[in-house]
Amino acid sequence: MYSVFLVEDEIVVREGIRNSIPWEDTPYVLAGEAPDGEMALSIIKDVKPDILVTDIKMPFMDGLALARIVKKIQPWVKIIILSGHDEFQYAKEAISIGVEEYLLKPVSASDMLEAFGKVVCRIEEEKGKLDSMENLKQQVQSTSDMIRERWLGNFVTGLVDTEEAVEQARAQGIDLISRSYTVIIAELGVGEENFRELSKAKRTVLSYIGTGTDVISFSFGADRIVCIVKSNTQETLEESVYTFAQGIKFEVERNTQCTLAVAIGTPTERIGGIPHSYADALRAMKYLSATGRRVIVGINDIQTMEKVDFTKLGSDPVADRLRYVTRDDIECLVDQYMGMLGDKPLKTHFIGYYLLYDIMVAASAIIGELNGDIKATFPSGLQQEYINRVSGSRELFETEIRRIIGSIVALRESKGASRYCAMIQKAKRYIDIHFADPDISLHTVASFVNVSPNHFSTIFSQEAGESFIEYLTCTRIERAKHLLISTQMKSADIGYEVGFNDPHYFSFIFKKNAGMAPRDFRSEKNVHSE
Repeated sequence: MYSVFLVEDEIVVREGIRNSIPWEDTPYVLAGEAPDGEMALSIIKDVKPDILVTDIKMPFMDGLALARIVKKIQPWVKIIILSGHDEFQYAKEAISIGVEEYLLKPVSASDMLEAFGKVVCRIEEEKGKLDSMENLKQQVQSTSDMIRERWLGNFVTGLVDTEEAVEQARAQGIDLISRSYTVIIAELGVGEENFRELSKAKRTVLSYIGTGTDVISFSFGADRIVCIVKSNTQETLEESVYTFAQGIKFEVERNTQCTLAVAIGTPTERIGGIPHSYADALRAMKYLSATGRRVIVGINDIQTMEKVDFTKLGSDPVADRLRYVTRDDIECLVDQYMGMLGDKPLKTHFIGYYLLYDIMVAASAIIGELNGDIKATFPSGLQQEYINRVSGSRELFETEIRRIIGSIVALRESKGASRYCAMIQKAKRYIDIHFADPDISLHTVASFVNVSPNHFSTIFSQEAGESFIEYLTCTRIERAKHLLISTQMKSADIGYEVGFNDPHYFSFIFKKNAGMAPRDFRSEKNVHSE
């Protein structure tokens, strides 16, 4: 499926496009809409559509300004411009921005679907180019490339004298001069059967960087790419870094069978601070490796960061797994432990005994770190009789390790160990209170919790398990359901009441989420209540 986002200030035109296309019968889904570019931009950052359809003349921010920004922050997005007959002079500028299609109003459903088809062909062509042998040849490293990468590797690891770094970099064709820097490590992950996808994924990242992002990048081993992200101001650096991280992760996982973990170091204003930023990114990547998470994480985003001794990560795999396990990881971790037992009774008992002992020792240490009650989890302590009895039965072993892991997760949650747990809860409370405000956006909530929009978008989706827009929409729809059942308000008025400026769009979103129109939902609930 290809996601489409619509921006049009004329409600009649917006409704016409939305309602005339049989979305359910096409490979396209309407991911959202907005009446102007300024409002759209905030949502687009969260939705990340494949196709953007936008009018040219709109209040606050016109379509060309929106297109320029979107092409910069999400270069994969294909843009279709809608224009009146008297606005055709804008076509030349639209082409220079990289707009894919330019349609004159009025636009029929067949015209729009034809434009979508052309755009999708280009999307697939771009994917195909990544597989071509010609593209592969273009990415083969020359001797000078290898020398450049070796120098950059030495530089980020602190082996290059800071005073000489600028001159040596210039000799390598590298411009190090900037106001601020952050180092990112991107680690590719793929199954053994798809190992060839690594090369394709690397090309995807390099292609994305080639779109104009101010980034110095180089390969560091078969599965890692190191990037130095530059910015002219310290204030915009965080937003640039998270925009870039989201972009490469989205492109790699959309176009290849690889996953991407991204670790972000500390920002620095000095060239001499780049090795320190790299070291912090390595620490964050070590955390990701220990937890098995394939997400975007900054050094300051990591759970219980203040308590983690990164020099010890990897020395005790059992402790590492337990220390960072999340509720969603419990079953996966239980399956891993069960897989270690094997299926031969004598071997199972022997392995189970030592494995259970290690789990109990590691769990006791972690519970102690969290100031928990060890006796509450292990009333009998590390008694040999207990360990022997549990390890002698696969069923008992599975039940017991699930209980132990669950108790650790519950304890950590009760202590609020996630650095961003409070931030997510604060954001959700804000949304729960202000969801009826039609102007609420990713930017307003990010500002409220005092982080940049893209940083907030990344953290919210990874920690909450859904995007900001999904949570806001769900909150609005749940309130609408309550009003439909408990009041006699018209559905249009309910749409306004829960934050939708357009009652027809409210009806569209309600049906998309609830599976039926507001009127049908009210009728069905009334029938069941009688």
